Amino acid sequence: ILDSFTELTAELTAELTARKKQYEYYRDELLTFGDDVKFIELGDITNISVGAKPDKILEHKTEFKYINAGTTESGFTLNYNCEADTVTTPSRGQGGIGFVGYQPYKFWLGPLCYKIQSIDKTILMNKYLYYFLLSNNDFILKLKKEGGVPAINRADLIKLSIEVPPLEEQKRIVDILDRFDKLCNDISEGLPAEIEARKKQYEYYRNKLLYFKEVKRDGRI
Repeated sequence: ILDSFTELTAELTAELTARKKQYEYYRDELLTFGDDVKFIELGDITNISVGAKPDKILEHKTEFKYINAGTTESGFTLNYNCEADTVTTPSRGQGGIGFVGYQPYKFWLGPLCYKIQSIDKTILMNKYLYYFLLSNNDFILKLKKEGGVPAINRADLIKLSIEVPPLEEQKRIVDILDRFDKLCNDISEGLPAEIEARKKQYEYYRNKLLYFKEVKRDGRI
């Protein structure tokens, strides 16, 4: 019984690995364009700025994440200073440069992180921008200034050019990649949720199957 649970979890984990590779393949394919798609500098189509340090940084989870220089949230806050549907990337710090994040909810933007927001969503979708930069994060890494603390200057970031197809094509790309992302990363519905559920099920049955009542030598319980 327990072997069957172990095998199922292994199969699901292998499936998740395969789907992640498939997701990365299609992401790169969908975001590779011909000469008919023009490059546009970020400074012409987005607003780029850093945030500020909040009055209080909390360790326990609240409604608002504190997004700063790392690859995960740097804590939580009681308020927000940035709207939802925003692309973020660290401006300086060790280990975070080149990381691209997408914030679907309101959050607090820190002083060591850039927010990148489309000026006109009929020209550029923020979610498309996120997927493009995620697939081409080497564009950002090339801007990194070495020496001391690694950093990205805003003056360089606004000159970074990205390919911007028509809005309908952006929507199509985002729709496809959102489905892959949900399957690969959603902890409530995707494969990670299924794997977590199977692990808990395995632990439940393991504890049930391996629990025995003590029997005394005379055969009585």
